[in-house]
Amino acid sequence: MKVEPLSRRGLVILALLLLVNILNFIDRQLPYILVDAIRAELHLTDAQIGLMAGVAFAVVYSFGALVLARIADRFSTRLVLSASLAFWSLATALSGLAQNFFHLIIARVGVAAGESGTTPAAHAFIAHVYPARNRAIVLAVFSLGVPIGSTLGLMLGGWINDAMGWREAFFVVGFPGVLVGILVWIYLPAAHAPLNAHTPPAKFMEAVRFLFKLRSFGHMAAASSLFAIGSYAMNVFAPAFLMRTHHMSAAQAGFALGLVSGIGGMIGTFGGGALADWMGRKDPRWRQLIPALGMAICVPTALGAWLATDVRVALVLLTLVYLLGLLYFAPTFAAAQLLVPDDMRATAAAVLLFCLTLIGSSVGPYAIGRVSDLLVPRYGALSLRYALCLLAISMAWSALHFLLAARALPHDLEARAQTSASH
Repeated sequence: MKVEPLSRRGLVILALLLLVNILNFIDRQLPYILVDAIRAELHLTDAQIGLMAGVAFAVVYSFGALVLARIADRFSTRLVLSASLAFWSLATALSGLAQNFFHLIIARVGVAAGESGTTPAAHAFIAHVYPARNRAIVLAVFSLGVPIGSTLGLMLGGWINDAMGWREAFFVVGFPGVLVGILVWIYLPAAHAPLNAHTPPAKFMEAVRFLFKLRSFGHMAAASSLFAIGSYAMNVFAPAFLMRTHHMSAAQAGFALGLVSGIGGMIGTFGGGALADWMGRKDPRWRQLIPALGMAICVPTALGAWLATDVRVALVLLTLVYLLGLLYFAPTFAAAQLLVPDDMRATAAAVLLFCLTLIGSSVGPYAIGRVSDLLVPRYGALSLRYALCLLAISMAWSALHFLLAARALPHDLEARAQTSASH
């Protein structure tokens, strides 16, 4: 079944998928605005916060995405989407019951397990339902859930934290997702990869070997992972940075970062997808040159944001960081879908997510938290500011791999077209 994005059914399906992704990132972003409140009550260090928000989440999310992607490819994307949403929403609510670091880790592991199925299944669903010529823009609209959800998570979390407390924030935000999970199961059509009697579905390791034989995919995976080191660390510690360096309250930091990530993220996410569809038709290299340019400009912009003494300057520069950084998302995941056969669509998205989450989410937050702790004797409350400056290294390295992916993409797409024609 194929539907046009601008048809009534196409718009309703896309709106529901966008809602799922918004809830995904509300629940993922929520703990970050609550970091200082949780840290104070449970007596945690920045390194422990990095472990909770980074390593524990990343390991489960990364491996869970691979398992649930194969289920989505072989059986039902709709089942994976609805069950994942209900499970992670319940785990988010239970995070509010944590009495110590161990309880918090267990709750976040539950959130990671649930959320790991969402993006691969949604990307495969989009590839099955919407035509290829519109896929990057559809993925861009779906990906708007990242900045919208992050904005709402920060704003709601900061406001509820100041009004009631961090535990209540988890309760209020978590439970509605269970109801939306039921709605997803009822409304979304069953979308499966078309069966091919002559070619059985690829086994998992065969699919992984196929993906990494593609030079463009390898560079996209490396570039996404390196960017994720910076983006995950920034998501975890940017609220605390504003509170410690610029003396904001949780509500003020949540509102400010909500606007910053919302405005910058929405423009960057949608703009990246729109530019990729438009310029990529003329020259496929633009599908990765756009992220490369964005990431290169991110380097001085991010350094300026962390080192600015005026909070207004810092927020303007952070808006640009979110805008430039998220130019990569829709073009990269759309390019991955163009490179693979139907029975690998969710797996391709999951392998990309595995790389960027396992490396980015585990390395970034813990490394920045650890460096921040080590710099406290010298810089005190400003230690986090200087630790965050290290992220410029991963951003510059990421830009290089996006550039290399752009050079390799035309050859890999041509090989894919020839393979499809032969079948």
